[in-house]
Amino acid sequence: MKKLVLTAMASLLIVIAGCNSGEKSIKDIEGSAEEINSPKDEEVGAEKANSVPEFPPAPTEASDIISLGAGEKMKEIQSAAKGKLTKEDFAAMNDLPVENMTVEEIYNGIVDWYAMDYSSVHDPLINFEPDYGEYGIDKKEKKQLNISVLIDASGSMKAYVGGEQMMALAKDAVKRFGAGLPEESIVSLRVYGHEGTGSTADKGMSCASNELFYSPDFYEEQSFNEALSQFDAAGWTPLAAAIETGGEDLRVKASSNTQNVIFVVSDGVETCGGNPVEEAKKLANSDLNAEVNVLGFNLDSEGQKQLKKVAEEGNGKYANVKSRVDFQNTFQSMLAEANAVVRELNQKAVHGIEINNRTIRLNDQVLKLHSSFFDFAAEENSIMRMAVNVLRDEDLIDNETQFALSDLIDERRKTMREYGESIKKEKLELIKKTREEIFKALHEE
Repeated sequence: MKKLVLTAMASLLIVIAGCNSGEKSIKDIEGSAEEINSPKDEEVGAEKANSVPEFPPAPTEASDIISLGAGEKMKEIQSAAKGKLTKEDFAAMNDLPVENMTVEEIYNGIVDWYAMDYSSVHDPLINFEPDYGEYGIDKKEKKQLNISVLIDASGSMKAYVGGEQMMALAKDAVKRFGAGLPEESIVSLRVYGHEGTGSTADKGMSCASNELFYSPDFYEEQSFNEALSQFDAAGWTPLAAAIETGGEDLRVKASSNTQNVIFVVSDGVETCGGNPVEEAKKLANSDLNAEVNVLGFNLDSEGQKQLKKVAEEGNGKYANVKSRVDFQNTFQSMLAEANAVVRELNQKAVHGIEINNRTIRLNDQVLKLHSSFFDFAAEENSIMRMAVNVLRDEDLIDNETQFALSDLIDERRKTMREYGESIKKEKLELIKKTREEIFKALHEE
């Protein structure tokens, strides 16, 4: 019996030992399988890296930004001819593994996908060339213009027409007119009615106000414009006295080689008891053989009747103007069409006005092209910010990342705005230089 018990215990120990040995084998097998199937740290890092899209670095120079053209997603949006962009247009942003990407990598992706093609606004601006056309000149000219400009500064010139004050419009028109005159033109500027007020008490003082602000001399732009800035609309209208003294201004430089012309700018009739029709007639019949041209400004029927008569008796032209464009066009046409002698002997002045008007239009063209470029950069900035907002709205990035991306996008816009500004300045300077060269050629003997 004792032998049987010992035998049984021995068998039990063998079984237990066998079980322990079996468990160890299974763990060893499982451990080996786990070791075989588990990727190494290097492989995990490579897989993680491969999950991040490889976007090219976003360009930082304006020339490179322009060369880049439209981004992948932007091309798709444009080909679909969509209107205003919606959140759905930025659905691709949800697929970016931003948790594995740096701020720069995310920004590179936004630019690669949503950059806009600047060629439509860049090419017209960079390729702009000032076109002045062909301006001939009569080398047989022997006479010179002798011009007296008379500006009505009565109180009614404070009124507004089309949202602009009449006095401001008059000054602007005279300024442009003066800038178009050739260097050998003689010009004077006289203002009347610029003192006192429209009250009866100030009538005597106002009617006596008749002042020469630019003495008869060759036109000098800065001095002439400064003279225009030294008065404003105030009182009554001593038109007759102004025409009389305007004739005296002409006489200072008058000679057998001058064509003597008066330009009157007025918005009303004589209110100081004078006879402007008679004074104009005297000048036309004097040895000056002067013309008295009248630009009536927004006149009523009574005013038109009197000022037409002034021009008729003064052997000049009359026009009633009502806007800035009327003013500018009428001034230049009066100069060109005053009479056959002016047309023949004053081609330089005519060309000068045409050239300056063309200069204004060319400057406007450059400013409009620059504005389009500026707006385009702002639109691209808005689109890229929308892409960032999608990431933030979906909680794919935090506030800090959003701000960092916005800073990079704003820096891109700043780069393009500075570039556009430099091109604008370059083109405006080119216009100025071309104008100066043309005038130099016109005035060469």
